[in-house]
Amino acid sequence: MAYGTAPEERYSYGEVSDEDRREFLKALGVVAGGGVAGATLRDLRGEVASGAAGGLAEMGEAVRAGLTGTLDGALLAEELTGLEESFELLPQLASMGVPEQGASAYQELTTPAWTINDHLAEVGFFASAEENLPAFTPDHIEETTRQLLHIEELPATLAEVGFAESERTALVTNIVNSREQLSWWMKTPDYPPAEAVEDGVVHEFVAPLHRRAAEGALLWIDGLDHFLWQNEVLVTDEMIDRGLWDIKSMLGGYYLLGSAARDLAGGEIADEQLSALITGSAAITIIGQEFLRNDVVHIDDHMRAPREVSY
Repeated sequence: MAYGTAPEERYSYGEVSDEDRREFLKALGVVAGGGVAGATLRDLRGEVASGAAGGLAEMGEAVRAGLTGTLDGALLAEELTGLEESFELLPQLASMGVPEQGASAYQELTTPAWTINDHLAEVGFFASAEENLPAFTPDHIEETTRQLLHIEELPATLAEVGFAESERTALVTNIVNSREQLSWWMKTPDYPPAEAVEDGVVHEFVAPLHRRAAEGALLWIDGLDHFLWQNEVLVTDEMIDRGLWDIKSMLGGYYLLGSAARDLAGGEIADEQLSALITGSAAITIIGQEFLRNDVVHIDDHMRAPREVSY
C-alpha cells in the first residue's frame, strides 16, 4: 500500500466521491471497474473481505491485560451521554460563525471527552495501547480498516451522534485515503532521543501515541474560540464549514474510543474489535486535526476573506 503524496486530494468532507471510493478500494487490493461500490459502509463491506483478525485479537487481549487500573463503566457511559449532547451543538456553531470575544462555545464541546481522557490515562489505557498496538504501518492500517468495515455495530454507533450514512462512510475511507498523514505519527519510543539528534525528544515528556492523537484533537478544538475571534477578518464561511466537519470527525473518533472503553469495562467487546476501534479512533482524530490545521488555522492568501477596500 503506497503512501503517495497530496493526501488532501483524497480527503472527504462528509461525501465520498467515486474517485475517493476507487482510491480506497485500490489501497485495500480491490480493483474497481466501472461498477464501483456504493457510498455506504455496507456496500464497501461487500467489496472488501474481512481478512484474518487473529493478530488484532491477540493485540486486543494484550491491551486488556495491560491496564493498570479498573475502567469505570458508569463514568464512561455518563460522559458519553454528555458527548452526544456536544454533537447537537454543532449546528449552532455553524449559525454563530465567529465566536465573540471571551466565548467558550468550542471549549464546551470537549468537556465530557476530557473527563473520559483523564480516566483512560489514569487506568493505563493509553500506555497499554501503545505497548501492544503497532503504529500506523500500511499493514496495520489495512487490517484495521477491514475489521472496521465488518463491525456490525459501527454504523449504528455513529448514527447515535448524528453521522449521516455518507458521513459514516467518509470517516472510514478517510483512514486509508489520508494514510500519508498517519505515517508521520510514531510510537513514542520510536522518536530519536534528544541526546542523539538536534530535533530529538525526551521520551518521558512525550505522551503515548493514542493519547497524543486524542488530546491533540481536543486541544485544537479548545483553541478555536480565541483563534477564530482573533482572526475574524480572515475567516470565511467555507473555512467554518470545513472546520466543523473536521471537528465533528474528531469528536466522532473520540466517541468511538469512549464507546470501546465503556464496552471493555462491561466485558461486551471482542478483542479484535477493541484493537480496531482504538486504532481507528486514533486515526480519525489525527486526520481531523491535520486537516483542521490546513482548513482553518494556517490561513494563506488564497483562503482568507477578501480585503476590504476603502475609498
